[in-house]
Amino acid sequence: MVGFKGILAGVIAAVVAVAGAQSSFAAPLVTVLSDTGTLNTSFVAPPASNSSNAIATPYGSGSVSVTPVLNISSQIIGYKLSFNPSSGFAASANNLAGGKTQSFAGLLAFDITFDNAVKLTTNIYEDGIYSVSGLNSRVGVATSDSASGVIVTEQDTGTSQFVGSVFKTAATIVPPATGLGGSFPNPQPNGASGVWTLFDQATGFAANYKKYHVVIDNDLIAEALVNPNNAPGFAAIAKKDFSIIFTFDGSSGQGPGVPEPASLGVLALGGLSLLARRRK
Repeated sequence: MVGFKGILAGVIAAVVAVAGAQSSFAAPLVTVLSDTGTLNTSFVAPPASNSSNAIATPYGSGSVSVTPVLNISSQIIGYKLSFNPSSGFAASANNLAGGKTQSFAGLLAFDITFDNAVKLTTNIYEDGIYSVSGLNSRVGVATSDSASGVIVTEQDTGTSQFVGSVFKTAATIVPPATGLGGSFPNPQPNGASGVWTLFDQATGFAANYKKYHVVIDNDLIAEALVNPNNAPGFAAIAKKDFSIIFTFDGSSGQGPGVPEPASLGVLALGGLSLLARRRK
């Protein structure tokens, strides 16, 4: 029979083993180089006009947090970077005054340095809310007329090997982007609203590196043009959550977690009420 001292020694050994696995990687150094946004607005009817407004730190990189990602054996297989998008990461439009298109272009660039050389896989998770109604109205996060994607470049060598992914051709988007130009579907006559999600993975490095440079171009678009019968039209979309999970084993890191359906409902209702205010 194993005595108390034997059991205690086994527990201590297990704790030490887990601690050793968790400490095999130190938290990476993240250096944000750019966090900028531009809100572009175009009015269609004469006199047609265009304007652009700069939006500061739309990704909320000033409060980015870094947490380890563990496998079932409590070994670190990567790190998660969690951002806090600002309320300005949004676009909205209505078809009053002849129609309107509004797009938001968000650019995030940073360096990430690990204490050990790793073969990096980049997993991007984001979600938000949207509302669209009326003929000739649309919203989207990776449409054919907006630039969205990620490029990751290793910084250890002079060759600067890189991998990239274009969201509009590679990302998994819900609801499916089956509408005009890769926008969300707009069932008539009642329109559609709810929560959208996007997942994209960039992988393919041939070797291990310590330092990587990451650039993400993230666009939203909302458009409401005049209807043949002059019925009201409205479109709005906003980003609410954004995170990147860097893994060393080629996995997706299992994502940031899926909210309960009730939580999604609260998010949608609360956010859509705010978006509705933009109609005025």
